[in-house]
Amino acid sequence: MKSKVSEWGNSHGVRITSAMMEHLSIQAGEELELNLTDKGIEILKNKPSVDDLKTISEDILNTVLEQTSPVSIVEDPYSESDIAYLVVDINPCTPMIREVSMGTKGAFSTLADAKEAARKILQASIAEAQKSLSELRQLGINNINYISL
Repeated sequence: MKSKVSEWGNSHGVRITSAMMEHLSIQAGEELELNLTDKGIEILKNKPSVDDLKTISEDILNTVLEQTSPVSIVEDPYSESDIAYLVVDINPCTPMIREVSMGTKGAFSTLADAKEAARKILQASIAEAQKSLSELRQLGINNINYISL
C-alpha cells in the first residue's frame, strides 16, 4: 500500500488508512510504537505499560471491593447459606475472600472451599517464585536470600 508524506507545520506525517486502523485495532488518539528497521519503519500497536496494567488491576480490585462485603466470622465454615464466597486473586500473593450472593459466577458455596482455593493460589505463587529463584541461580546470581515456606 502506498502513502504520501505530507507537511504538517514544521513536521511531516503519513496518513493511516481506515483498513490499517482496523487491522491494528486502534482509534484516533491512541499511541503507536514506531521502530526503525533495516527495511524502513515498523508500526506497532502500543502495548500497555506496567503502570497502565497496575492502574487497570487497581480499578478492577476497587470495583470488586465496592460490590462485595468482607467475610464475616461464621460458626461453621462448612455450612451452606444464601451467601457464597469469591476468591479475588488479582495479586496471587494476597488472595482475598469476599462474601457475594449465592449464584455468583466463580464463587464457592462454603467458606472452607474458598479458603482451600486461596491456599492453592498461594502455593502456586510460592512454587513459581522458587522456580524463578532456581533459574536466576542457573544464570549465576547466587546472592539471593529468601524465606522458605
